[in-house]
Amino acid sequence: MADQARAMEKAIEDVYPNSTHRWCKWHVLKKAKENLGAHYTKKSDFRAEFHKLVHEMLTIDEFEDGWAALLDKYSLKNNPYLTQIYETRLKWAKPYFAGKFCARQTSTGRSETANHMLKQYVPPSCSMNLFVKQYNKLQFDREQEEGFQEKRTRLSRAVLKVNTALEVHASKIYTRKMFEILGEILYESGRYDVEEIIAKQKYIVTHQKAEHREKWFKCRFEVNVTDNLGYFSCICGLFEHMGMVCCHSLQVMVFLRLKQIPPRHILKRWSIHGRDNLPGHLKHYQQDMGPPDAPTFRHSALYITALEVANMGDRNPAAFEFMMSGLVELRTRGGEVCAFNDGLGVVEQQVSNNAVAVGPKLNTISSVRSVEGNRTKSRDATSVSVHPPMSQASEASCPNGDGYNSEFSEAASRLMTNTEEELLAPERNKKRGRPTTSRDKAPYEKDSAKRSRFCSVCRGKGHKSSTCPDRGDVPKKERKVATCGKCGVPGHRRTTCSKPLMSTMAGVPPSH
Repeated sequence: MADQARAMEKAIEDVYPNSTHRWCKWHVLKKAKENLGAHYTKKSDFRAEFHKLVHEMLTIDEFEDGWAALLDKYSLKNNPYLTQIYETRLKWAKPYFAGKFCARQTSTGRSETANHMLKQYVPPSCSMNLFVKQYNKLQFDREQEEGFQEKRTRLSRAVLKVNTALEVHASKIYTRKMFEILGEILYESGRYDVEEIIAKQKYIVTHQKAEHREKWFKCRFEVNVTDNLGYFSCICGLFEHMGMVCCHSLQVMVFLRLKQIPPRHILKRWSIHGRDNLPGHLKHYQQDMGPPDAPTFRHSALYITALEVANMGDRNPAAFEFMMSGLVELRTRGGEVCAFNDGLGVVEQQVSNNAVAVGPKLNTISSVRSVEGNRTKSRDATSVSVHPPMSQASEASCPNGDGYNSEFSEAASRLMTNTEEELLAPERNKKRGRPTTSRDKAPYEKDSAKRSRFCSVCRGKGHKSSTCPDRGDVPKKERKVATCGKCGVPGHRRTTCSKPLMSTMAGVPPSH
């Protein structure tokens, strides 16, 4: 998704030939007001119909027929702007996005919103330390907002609109925001009737008020069912474009009396487990993984206990030293106990399954380990990881496995020490008084000296005339006697002077 830059379009075609490149719809239509003139006003019917055509059309036939009808109605066939954007409709029109998943995004509004949000926190031409500080504040606010949404999904109760089995099932798997969107789609599906063409294979969904809609509005949709009621494909292409089931497929599910939405129509990114993404060696701990990758009881108990120990040791340096020394001692003493392997562990089961699936290719792989990280080089691929694979960790748990036990632990401890000494921000002393709202000054601004002052007696630097060592018995200057500003006589002020004010200007009386 990008703007209409020709250089970027050419580069994308060369570097990513198999990708789908689309133009931002907002950049294409932003000049509609200045090019269409009186037709594009707030109260005109053309603007409402034009927006409906651009934003709500689902199929290519609807868009083509609606565009032709709109130009005929308002006599705009020769308008250069409409002709130009129609020629490039394959790059920005919504129906041509069908079949390409882009989370229903047809413009770069998401990235522009992210840029605007970052500019609200980080001022222009700021120093690096201020940028890091403001970026951490931005990250904290975003995590707080995500935490609020997660808490809302976990604690709040879903509001059902039609109270069907599909809606109840959707309230348990989707987040609250996506469930609200699905509720609107489910409510819209009630305006359609289902006609069965082939039992459990092909259906025609028709709008109940098709005769009252515009001629170019598509009112009949074909829904094909495959995989033993496991996948519903509609010609509108909403699921392929957005990842949510369309109203036509939902109505067919209701017609077939399904109790749950098929798993193939549930995208993990919209579900309550959307953020449950773990690395490859911990993927079997995800909540959405099935029984084949489920760990054993002893592995799960050890994993949970190890996480608790890690959280306890991460609270302060003393706790880290205590927990680390205890773990090193436990690893040394447990070497004799874990020497015998019964082959029922999770790692051994995964290795055996991979050996059956891959076959003799495993014999061609050679591994080379280093202190900085594990580099696995093979004839086909090369991978670099900071943490060792689970198979290597299992080998290192033996008494003679000093490759990982000693070297990696020492490297990890050195890395943590260097990180604390070099990467952490310096301690900031809290100043006295009310906190200021001014910006944080750079070190070179803080160390700058104040303006130098010189003595009026010896012209020296660092002292005043009252403390000058060369002053001697020089008498102090007499203080000037205050006089009246009106008559010049000392003893009173101008406000209490009784002498009248005399004027020498022409045309003005001498006293007034």
